[in-house]
Amino acid sequence: MKKQLGLIAGALLVSTSCFAADSFQVETVVYKANDLLASPVMLVEEKQPATISIGEGFSYEVKVTPQKENTAAIETSITLAGRSFTPSFVVEYGKQASFEIGENKVSILVTKSKS
Repeated sequence: MKKQLGLIAGALLVSTSCFAADSFQVETVVYKANDLLASPVMLVEEKQPATISIGEGFSYEVKVTPQKENTAAIETSITLAGRSFTPSFVVEYGKQASFEIGENKVSILVTKSKS
């Protein structure tokens, strides 16, 4: 009986670890009027928002949701000097994506972390 309980417990532990969330390294570079404003690098858990603030003029939140084998949906919330933006897009792992909002430019590179 103890042997069976041990096998069941072991099987549950293994199956639980198979469903563990992935994590991603998100490298972001933010320019305001061609001046580097911030370049945070964050480790982000799948579908969990990660937030960083620098001073009173910049805050950034990012959430990564895996899509197909080599892509992820990115949801961001950026506040620069009192103005907020919420761009969302799909990126390919390991390839830089960028967008511009007025005089602000944001580049993002997402890589899947090794487990």
